[in-house]
Amino acid sequence: MKFIHDTPFTPAYVRNEFLYNQQSGFGEFTECTVFGFRAESARAPMFQVMLANGAQWARVPIHALCDKPCEALGLSLCAWWDSFGYTANVHAFEFLKNHRVQALGRDKVIRHGRYLFTIDWAKDNWSETPDQHKNHHVIVLDDGPWIAYPNNRLIWTDPSWIEPNVDRGWQSPSHNYSVEASC
Repeated sequence: MKFIHDTPFTPAYVRNEFLYNQQSGFGEFTECTVFGFRAESARAPMFQVMLANGAQWARVPIHALCDKPCEALGLSLCAWWDSFGYTANVHAFEFLKNHRVQALGRDKVIRHGRYLFTIDWAKDNWSETPDQHKNHHVIVLDDGPWIAYPNNRLIWTDPSWIEPNVDRGWQSPSHNYSVEASC
């Protein structure tokens, strides 16, 4: 079972209160490089970071990370779901690299950002159910916070060919397709 995964090396900041067990450091930030992801069932998406002073931290939750010093965004606005299990894959889609994206939060606010990488899940009940499978696309918002959102909460922007804001009433797939079962 592999539950620690490499991510693209990404410069970021950690909110210092997470380095001091929520006892101090509020409103302060430490530079870091994010280099790994930890898949742990029923826990917020967590990351491995190297701090600018050489200290390496594991299990840093997504709401502790930001692209620049900024106001905190609550955990429920940084991720739609906890990690689905211990088996995941981290992949940076070249096509989506640095794509602009609009993210719809639980609070119905649309926030703008850019794509970093994707976490995809396997070997858990949710991943095997067609209409429940979710990716966590990791996005850095323009105002700084990191978020992890699924496909159905994101609208991608590419002015060269994407027709913006078109709602076609699509539904998530609910079928399992198998060549052998159809013979």
